[in-house]
Amino acid sequence: MSAETGLRLPEIPLRETVELVRIDLPPDQMELLLELGVLPGCQLCSVRRSPAGDPIVMVDGSLLAIRREMAGCLCVRRAESDAA
Repeated sequence: MSAETGLRLPEIPLRETVELVRIDLPPDQMELLLELGVLPGCQLCSVRRSPAGDPIVMVDGSLLAIRREMAGCLCVRRAESDAA
């Protein structure tokens, strides 16, 4: 039950689903992410990287390209997995 909350989205391997905990951006820069459904509590999964190295993230069935600098401001935690 130890949730990792000190992680940033770029630290997570591709294809691993994580939960967004917090967005460390000023409100004016955060607004577009919120409008696109990137909200605390949502599930994010980096599915690939652009040629420039920016993450392409699956959010609620939609693919979003997020700049690397902005992705570094997304605090996430790993989703709890059931060990079966």
